[in-house]
Amino acid sequence: VSPVFAQEEEQDIQIEIETGGSPAVGIAGSALINSVVATPDGSVWYSIGGGIVYCSVDEDGNPHCEEVDVED
Repeated sequence: VSPVFAQEEEQDIQIEIETGGSPAVGIAGSALINSVVATPDGSVWYSIGGGIVYCSVDEDGNPHCEEVDVED
């Protein structure tokens, strides 16, 4: 892959947490990550491929992520 092509494929995702308590949503054009939601408590939800992943940081500052099953 040429460096020029690789740069064209990369996209930044910016997440801003609003002070009013509402989650901020960023939508990416990536083939892997479809959308990202950040909440005021610092947790992040994102859809990847066909699933949804929830990530949070515990009291010790360690990140934890898990795939969430969605019922139809």
